[in-house]
Amino acid sequence: MKLQGKVALITGASKGIGADIAREAAREGARVIVNYHTDKEGAEQVCAEIARLGHGAIVFEADVSEKDQVEAMVEEGTRTFGTIDVLINNSGIALWKPFLDLDEENWDRTLSVNLKSVFLCSQAVARRLVACKTAGSIVNISSVGGHAALDCLVPYCASKGGMTLATKAMAVELAPYRIRVNAIAPGTIDVQRNRSTEPGFPDRWVPYIPFGRVGSPEEVAKPVVFLASEEAEYVTGQIMWVDGGLTSYIPMPRSDFARTGESSTPLDPV
Repeated sequence: MKLQGKVALITGASKGIGADIAREAAREGARVIVNYHTDKEGAEQVCAEIARLGHGAIVFEADVSEKDQVEAMVEEGTRTFGTIDVLINNSGIALWKPFLDLDEENWDRTLSVNLKSVFLCSQAVARRLVACKTAGSIVNISSVGGHAALDCLVPYCASKGGMTLATKAMAVELAPYRIRVNAIAPGTIDVQRNRSTEPGFPDRWVPYIPFGRVGSPEEVAKPVVFLASEEAEYVTGQIMWVDGGLTSYIPMPRSDFARTGESSTPLDPV
């Protein structure tokens, strides 16, 4: 098992990608701290599923954008399990609004939950690892929105872009302490939030994804566990795209002709 004997803290783990990461970490042998902010029922369900796998798990409510709540969570997790070896910074929000209609509250809340939380949680866990002279791993859940623009999501894109460089900068500073820091950047993933907020989801995304479908939370969770594990012990400061080829593809209006062979007319040179 990739995480046998490890303790993993997953923020925002009551639903969606975070819940799948928590379950996958447990399947790979980890004891898990399931963080949530509002969905207590979902977090307790995830915790119960982990317990059925025969692994330890606790639920902890915390707003990860608040320093005192983060420190209390890390303290409780360490008291319960003795250490925290793995931190998965998964908590995030996406508030859709055109830039010209954007208000300061939207901007501040998005940056606090998506980016400030990475600083607070990572520092709290890393300080304990350094004090104990223990190696560890931090994996940040970024987004394709940290690579290029998503419509009506300026604060979200800014937060994920910030996470990209925070990942690299933390990786460099924490490397001497044997603490690795990496990020996963998911593309379009089939979670309930997307189904409830995006009309036509997931079908409208399919033409833009070379794999021809959106991804599943489990397909994000497995690479996260890999990066958190000792199988990736020489990997740090990296961003892994889990997007079915989305960020590698530039849609071309005429490309279907070339794919189907319906036209042998060469494209005009640019």
